[in-house]
Amino acid sequence: MFDVRVIPELSSMILTLLAVLILFWGLSKLLYKPVSKILNERKEKIQNDIDGAKVLKEEAATLKSEYESKLLDARKETQEIIESGRKRGEEIKEDIIAEAKKEAENIVEKAKREIQAEREKALLDVKMQAGEMAVLIASKIIEKDVDLASQQDLIEKFVDEVGTREWQN
Repeated sequence: MFDVRVIPELSSMILTLLAVLILFWGLSKLLYKPVSKILNERKEKIQNDIDGAKVLKEEAATLKSEYESKLLDARKETQEIIESGRKRGEEIKEDIIAEAKKEAENIVEKAKREIQAEREKALLDVKMQAGEMAVLIASKIIEKDVDLASQQDLIEKFVDEVGTREWQN
């Protein structure tokens, strides 16, 4: 039968230990260094990606800040344009009102002149008609024929006297 021992033989232990050391050395040369190299490369790539992301984040923050600044400037400029337009509109409104008032005053003045001219014309017509009537009445009273030239002289004299104190007395 088999002989079972609790403690292995020394030669077997040394051979096992030697095999493990050779295996460890072989694996470290063949497997550990390449895996370490791959892991280090991966680590460096991840670190570069993180650094690149930080740079991009900073650039994005800078661009955001610039955008917000430009947006604020655009809003201010828009407000200035609106305010300028409002002021210009008020100026135009005031100019139009002033022009309309001036035109209205001119129309009123023209109307006053026309009324005065019509009044003077009407007064002259009334004077002429009154003179003609006075001559007719006077000729009826005198019962004499007045020729056209003397009638005209009488009318002109009467017209000149109409409205004066002599005529009213």
